[in-house]
Amino acid sequence: MSDIRFRVRQFLVAPSVKRVQEGRRQGSLCSKRVKRVQLNRYFRQTTLALIVGSFLLLHTSDIILAQGIPQRWEAREYKPRIGIGSPRRVEGGGTRSTTSNCPVNGKPLTALVPTNGFGVTVTPYPTFFVYMPATSSEGVPLEVEFILKDSNKNEIYQTRFETTGRAGIIAISLPSEAGLSPLEMGEDYQWSFSMICQDSDRAKDRVVQGALRRVQLDPILETQLKQASPEQQIELYAGGEIWHEALARLVELRREHPTDPTVAAQWVQLLNAAGLGDMAQESLVSNPTTRRGQPSSLE
Repeated sequence: MSDIRFRVRQFLVAPSVKRVQEGRRQGSLCSKRVKRVQLNRYFRQTTLALIVGSFLLLHTSDIILAQGIPQRWEAREYKPRIGIGSPRRVEGGGTRSTTSNCPVNGKPLTALVPTNGFGVTVTPYPTFFVYMPATSSEGVPLEVEFILKDSNKNEIYQTRFETTGRAGIIAISLPSEAGLSPLEMGEDYQWSFSMICQDSDRAKDRVVQGALRRVQLDPILETQLKQASPEQQIELYAGGEIWHEALARLVELRREHPTDPTVAAQWVQLLNAAGLGDMAQESLVSNPTTRRGQPSSLE
């Protein structure tokens, strides 16, 4: 009798146990499927994020290069502070003026700066560029003067040198070896370039002016510049509104590759953007000056 009861119990319980075991097995399979789906979704999302991140990293410089040299240099990022005045980038004497002791032929004395007279640099000792017109007595040395002042109009650097009197674009670089302190980060400066027509009467000077500020170079832009070609560096500087380095790098390339069509096109584009298109055909004067003594800083 007990044997019959055991078999009946086994008959009744066994299917229940099997159903429980089957349910557990199915639940385990479902759990594994859910985890597999979640893992697949995670890996797809991670892979997509890596692909997008890599694409953006590889093409960030291309995006900036696409901005490149603007059609018009509007300086949205950097603007001169109130109170700095309006630097006069073009001398007002005019073409073939004979109103002073140093009459000029052709275009007037011009500072190569944007239309608002303001430029930005990322270097402690930047280079400045000026178009020097030919004088009537071409070939006769003419003395010129460059002065740099801080935002309080204190003169911090001054130098004089002689030019040949020939027309062309000349460069004036701040010397790091002359005891001159580097330009301070975030500070505005004013500079002037004068043709000294009569040393005894400086009111007769021909004068142009400009303003600049030293800013911190963006770390991302710095990395891109290190990886870029010289032509791309110009695009990057221009895209970042860094006027002085864009122009200085382009002048350097113009000297090294005077017949390169890409460099020539960039030269025209940058000068046009700054409203200096009439300077695009002017020559870069090589070794234009004979210095009279060494530049000296004024404390």
